[in-house]
Amino acid sequence: MAIHANAGSRLSISPTPVVPDTINAMNDGDAISFFEAIMDWKEVEEVEDLGTIGDTSEAITFTALGNKRVRKLKGPKDAGTQSVVVGRDPLDDGQEAMIDAEGTDFNYAFKIVLNDARSANHSKSVMYYAGMVMSKASNMGNVSNVVRRNFDIGINTGVIEVMSDNLSAPVNLLLPSIAGIAQEGQTLTALEGVWSNDPTSFTYKWQEDDGGWTDITGATDKTYTVGAGVVGNPLRVVVTATNGAGSTSAESGATADVVGA
Repeated sequence: MAIHANAGSRLSISPTPVVPDTINAMNDGDAISFFEAIMDWKEVEEVEDLGTIGDTSEAITFTALGNKRVRKLKGPKDAGTQSVVVGRDPLDDGQEAMIDAEGTDFNYAFKIVLNDARSANHSKSVMYYAGMVMSKASNMGNVSNVVRRNFDIGINTGVIEVMSDNLSAPVNLLLPSIAGIAQEGQTLTALEGVWSNDPTSFTYKWQEDDGGWTDITGATDKTYTVGAGVVGNPLRVVVTATNGAGSTSAESGATADVVGA
């Protein structure tokens, strides 16, 4: 496997607190499923440096008088304190989530997506872990400095890595859903749900149930403004996820019957 640069890597935080002991009690497969089911990831923008993460075992030493040799055993593991440096952006939701997390005593889930796919037919490696945001210090610098913010993350779980691999077609883990009111003139929004295998794009087909599910002509955007022609019928959206290995579709649940304006 080829080496890769860190350019293009992305850091995200979930603003929902998690319990590290619960994650640490899981095997890697269950922990990956736990992290992959998180839906409220917020990407931290303008990241300059992701620091260092990963387990280091504390060295336990013993020296016997008879052989004058220091012997080492592995003690507790420490995944470290990650020092993340960002260009300060007060309008970035991810940075705001980090600031909010620093103001609590809770642990949060983090995700790093590495830009290491060898081709369009390979996935990108993903690292998952949980910890506390310990600092939010600003580095002001001089007149020519870009103002930066330093976030230190005290990691309290292992760092679980899903390695880059040959892509399979996307697999739906949580069905799509619809946001909005099923009423003539209102705008509905398709929520893609959760997918594995790194979809690179999504397409949409809005349907009505008029004695059977049929496509609504021209309704192929993420949003749909409810027309008079579907009043009295429930609606759903079919979301198709695509990556370099293929495409997979999944249907949302149905709305209530559309009411008139």
